[in-house]
Amino acid sequence: MKAMMILQVFATSRSEMRIYMKRNYSCRLERYLSLVCILAVAVSLMMSGERVQAKTFKKGFTYQKLPAHIRKKITGVSYRKNRHIKYRDLRYVKVRYYDFDGVVQEGELIVNKKIADKTVRIFYELYKIKYPIERIALVDEYGADDEKSMRANNSSAFNYRTVAGTSRLSKHALGMAIDINPRINPYINRQGILTPANAKIYRNRDEKKCKGKYASHMIQPDSKITKIFKKYGFTWGGDWKYSKDYQHFQM
Repeated sequence: MKAMMILQVFATSRSEMRIYMKRNYSCRLERYLSLVCILAVAVSLMMSGERVQAKTFKKGFTYQKLPAHIRKKITGVSYRKNRHIKYRDLRYVKVRYYDFDGVVQEGELIVNKKIADKTVRIFYELYKIKYPIERIALVDEYGADDEKSMRANNSSAFNYRTVAGTSRLSKHALGMAIDINPRINPYINRQGILTPANAKIYRNRDEKKCKGKYASHMIQPDSKITKIFKKYGFTWGGDWKYSKDYQHFQM
């Protein structure tokens, strides 16, 4: 009789233990799933915040950390792993401008975070005076080939490269320089070699003597664009003593 009672107690204890374990497992599972949901929401909010984390100066003039799709686009093209500049040091900038036909367009640049705010302010001032810029696109649209970009008269900024004909790192490699209408405002080195190659007609910087179609768009020492850039602390390549880089503004 005692043996039977012991067996019954044992059976009951096992049954209760199973129920307890099931309940305990269920509670732990619920806690785990709740935690997963909370983490998923947090990650979603973080990613969502990153997508819209653009600082707006004026409508159409913004800058932000490099979005994922821009990182992907520039990696291995204008951006290569190096010890001088990291993704976190760069900012993706969107601006509006008037093209050569007087039509409002939207452009994109990548610059150093140190000059991002100044960049949107400068381009907003250029926009207000309807300063003509043929196009503004990332140099990656041209495979980060500076010559191709300049030939297309594309205005751009960041490109991890050296100064043409040297081993010295360009200011563009640090995102600290911006080129404007480079075909009309070519680079002429100490030897008088001009780039891009299709800019020869703009070698003569005298607006009255230059036979180029867009001679009136050439950047001069007293041009409004020169004054605007200098107001924000940039220097102009047209002021250089030996070589001349008429398209180039840097900090």
